[in-house]
Amino acid sequence: MSNTTYPPMQNYTEGDILLTLKLLQTKQIGRKNLSKVLHLGEATIRTLFRKLESENLITSTHQGQKITEKGIQYLTSFPQFTLPKPVNVGGLTLSEYNIASLVHNYSHNVKDGLKFRDAAIIAGACGATTLILSGGKLTFPHSKTVLTPETANYLVTEFSPSEGDILIIATADTNQKAVRGLSGCLSLLLQNNNEKL
Repeated sequence: MSNTTYPPMQNYTEGDILLTLKLLQTKQIGRKNLSKVLHLGEATIRTLFRKLESENLITSTHQGQKITEKGIQYLTSFPQFTLPKPVNVGGLTLSEYNIASLVHNYSHNVKDGLKFRDAAIIAGACGATTLILSGGKLTFPHSKTVLTPETANYLVTEFSPSEGDILIIATADTNQKAVRGLSGCLSLLLQNNNEKL
């Protein structure tokens, strides 16, 4: 395993907008801390904050940025998702670092998950695995393949999915790239809900 430190990425995605607002729903956060969470440079975070402030989605306080009522309403107009967290899924994915987010009631928009995979790769990750909860079981979209009981039980315990939810797991050789990959995947939530992913 390499100890190489990579510089923070410099371009934010639409997924970063959703992640920032979602995070601000739970607590106020400043530029430096958000930079660490999203693995973006502080200058990029400053630009992101300016954009969100100009649209009245967030406001600045002494404790950091705070989401506004308009920001909360903006979030509710998109599929609801959980804040990303690291997962240990063994051989299910391609790489060592895996970051996952559950998207509620979204399986009807998923064809095969390839667009999520491609979005993760474009964002710098090695790929992404999409799982859906169907018939009470986590499976790959439109596939009879099921997960090992250990992996399925672990993910169900971690995320408590409901029927029709999807779980997106971005994978990469560094935590930073996995986070960026998941951000790229979440950008797809801003697309037309009728488009199959």
